Amino acid sequence: MKPGLGWPIGVATILALTVAANIWVAFIANDDPSFSIENDYYRKAVGWDSTMAQMRENARLAWRVEPKFDEFTANGGATLRVRLSDSGGMPIPGATVRVAALYNARAGQILEGTMSADTPATYALHLPVAHPGEWEVRFDIHRGSERYTSTVRLEAVAADGVR
Repeated sequence: MKPGLGWPIGVATILALTVAANIWVAFIANDDPSFSIENDYYRKAVGWDSTMAQMRENARLAWRVEPKFDEFTANGGATLRVRLSDSGGMPIPGATVRVAALYNARAGQILEGTMSADTPATYALHLPVAHPGEWEVRFDIHRGSERYTSTVRLEAVAADGVR
């Protein structure tokens, strides 16, 4: 090797290793199911006025959303049930109830669906729940021209013997 060539080779090697390490870290970060970014966060930030208007509408309607997960099984998932009532405690029939549920430790995986009416006051949706612990469940409820939104935290519990 030519004298004085060690420094440029050393610098190039360090730079190459730094680039390789950054690529590896980016790959690991993007492959982690516990890491997530809120969907459409920029659109939501720009539309903050409409979010505040919806919060005022929620307060005006004063609907009650009482959700509960049935116990889940490893292969069978769980049924999410919700009881809807108005400010006077009367059932809310004929609503369209959309749900987005995410396990807090795996927030990058969102389970979505539309609930079906079980009774005039309750709605249900089967979800592929596979983790015990705390879930965030977001409700978007429509009935006629009325819209109500709610976000709740629920505990999912496994049936006996399921981990």
